[in-house]
This record gives sequence, C-alpha cells and structure tokens, in this order.
Amino acid sequence: MQDINNSLYELDYYRQRQFKAGWQDLVEVVFSGILASADDADSRDFLRLMGANLAKKLPLPDAETVGDLEDSLNRMLRHFDWGSVRIDATQEQLLLTHYAYPRSADIESEPIWVLSFATVLEGAYEAWLLAQGGEPHVSLRWCGPAQENTLIFSYRNEQLR
Repeated sequence: MQDINNSLYELDYYRQRQFKAGWQDLVEVVFSGILASADDADSRDFLRLMGANLAKKLPLPDAETVGDLEDSLNRMLRHFDWGSVRIDATQEQLLLTHYAYPRSADIESEPIWVLSFATVLEGAYEAWLLAQGGEPHVSLRWCGPAQENTLIFSYRNEQLR
C-alpha cells in the first residue's frame, strides 16, 4: 500500500510543478486552435514541426549508448518539467515510454491536450534521434496513451516490416 501512496504523491507533485497558470491556458488555446483550423494531417504535421524545431533549438549532447541518450533526454525533460522517459531497445525498435507528462487543467480538454502534446513530442524525439545518427527514413510515432498516464512512442524502420 505504501508504494501506491508514494506513486500518487509523486504524480501529484509533478502535476503541481508542471502547471504554469496563464502559460498552460495559452498553450491549450493554441493547440486547440491549430487542430480546429486545419485537417488532422496538416495540424499534426505542424505540431510535429514545432517539436522538431524545439529539439533543434535545444540539441542534446552526443550519446555513446542508449543509456546516455535516455539520461540526456531526461535532463531536457526535467528542464521543462515535462516528466521523464524510459527507452527500451530491441533489434526492431526503440520504445520510448514517457511518464508524468503535463496534463490539461480542464478535464474536458484532456483528449485534445494529449493528442497535441504527444504530437509535439513526436517531432522533438524524432529530431533528437536523427541528430544522434538516426536515419531520415526511420520514423518515430506515438502509439497512443497507455495505462497509468504514459505516452508510448515507437522508433522503427517501417520499411523492414
């Protein structure tokens, strides 16, 4: 029982740190405006581009190992109070599990917020991986929300499927 209480306490702590009054509202309005003003593909492409531009503005140091990459990503995410990521590597893919991401202040806006935030992260993660020596034809895609408020991303070469 103690582990559950500690996890809930940690999650509540991160949510309090992540919420920035005014900025969070502005970003939610921008996200919903982008999604409402263009079709799904165009709006998501734009949000991915914004994530990629953020990653280019804030590059990671070169990583020698997947562990080094994970550490660098987590330092960047801590800088933004955007949670943390775990990378699991297999022969076929890198699986990035993003924990404790910022949440919407308005429960009714949560689906749009998650879609938008995950799409921005798609662009950022893909650009950071490309800068680490990834190949342009290998894509990173959000696999949807998973249990316990995580976002799952897959980085794999779809041409090999």
